[in-house]
Amino acid sequence: MQKKDMIKHSTAATIAAVSTPAGISGIAVIRLSGSDSAEICDHLFKPLSKRFKPASQMEPYTVGVGYWYSADQKKIIDQVVLTHFAAPNSYTGEDMYEISCHGGQYIKQAILESLFDQGAMPAGPGEFSRRAFINGKLDLTEAEGVMDMISAESSRQNQVALQQLSGRISEEIKSIRENLYQILAQMEMIIEFPENEDTPEQRQKILAEIKQIEKTLNSAVSSFAQGRIVREGLHVVIAGRPNVGKSSLLNVILGQEKAIVTSIPGTTRDIIEAHITLEGLSVHLTDTAGLRTTEDVVEKEGIARAYQAIAQADLIIYLFSPEDEELWQEDLAEVENLIEQQKQIVLVAGKQDLPDHQKLLNWLEQNLTKLDHDLDIVDFSKFEDQKAESLKKYILDFFESLEDAESDSIMITHLRHRQILQKTLDRVRQAEDGFAQAIHLDLISGLLQAAAEELAELTGDQVSEELIETIFSEFCVGK
Repeated sequence: MQKKDMIKHSTAATIAAVSTPAGISGIAVIRLSGSDSAEICDHLFKPLSKRFKPASQMEPYTVGVGYWYSADQKKIIDQVVLTHFAAPNSYTGEDMYEISCHGGQYIKQAILESLFDQGAMPAGPGEFSRRAFINGKLDLTEAEGVMDMISAESSRQNQVALQQLSGRISEEIKSIRENLYQILAQMEMIIEFPENEDTPEQRQKILAEIKQIEKTLNSAVSSFAQGRIVREGLHVVIAGRPNVGKSSLLNVILGQEKAIVTSIPGTTRDIIEAHITLEGLSVHLTDTAGLRTTEDVVEKEGIARAYQAIAQADLIIYLFSPEDEELWQEDLAEVENLIEQQKQIVLVAGKQDLPDHQKLLNWLEQNLTKLDHDLDIVDFSKFEDQKAESLKKYILDFFESLEDAESDSIMITHLRHRQILQKTLDRVRQAEDGFAQAIHLDLISGLLQAAAEELAELTGDQVSEELIETIFSEFCVGK
């Protein structure tokens, strides 16, 4: 569906919603957008003095102070600040007003009810941003950047969301599409006028341009390994047998007693989750129940949840203890199983203060050479603060090692974007192979045309109504 066709879906209703979070606060902001906004506000807003104008007479991007009345105009609800944003230069592209009121629950609800009584409709999730998209104020990637900005918990999340919201991805996609259409125009000239345009030099020029597009797309796709983690946070799971020091490790990294630590094996029977920010990177830490065979029903469930967490982990910190030497081989077998699942693992030789710690280190180094996989080993002791710092640094280094894109390329953080870019990349590579195999230019042209259409879905220039509904339904009400 072309974007312009979506305008037929009704945006005629004037909509209203609270844009600030639920609960009590110093102030709250209520948004009103649509063609009837001024008329509704004129009925409910009375300027405090002659210094301020009625809503319909306010200049764009000015504020007024006054009293907000109930729909029957018999009761003052609050003293408010009213801000006017005029079409087409508002967030939604429509006439908009924002009502800044006191943040009590009653006040917010009473103002909303007065708006609804005057004909405004409750805004659905993301409806303001949806209208911004339909009215050409945002493309689809920028709209997704809005939601990412709202949910950002760390500086890195904020930066990639800002990159998206500011149109960096859109500009890159637009540039790729323009280059594709320029190539298509050159190929059309060869097809129409082969006697003049079909030369080895011209074909080589086109092939070089296709290869450059392939390189740009490949770099963007590769950035998703890091981009997804920046957006969602790095999921780190601490795993190992009971009583090897997993909870102690969690507590030391966090710098607080989050998990109960005892000498009794099986103390942790459920997953314990915590969050920490390392140099702007959001990290989700999960302490798990000790992995062992047991008949205890509760512990069995905890172990099952441990394996669920491990399956979703970006990085697994697997602890070995110097105690119980006869179990080291079983632990290594567990590690081998995780390697077969293509999990990323770092081994930690815990309880550095115990006498057999060096023996454990030697055993690990000897036995790891038998694995067809390089694993790092980190020492750990809950009595040494620098050990926690070394683990934090290891986590950051692991994240940085995922970088596989050009340093100046865009960072892809949404699976939807990656899937579309991968499809586009596949088309471009097929076109590149077509040149090598001397396939007719009509077929190659069709592949490049399909690639350009794939990119149109990414920005929303050509997209299904179902996808639009899915994306904006994930937004909060009021945005």
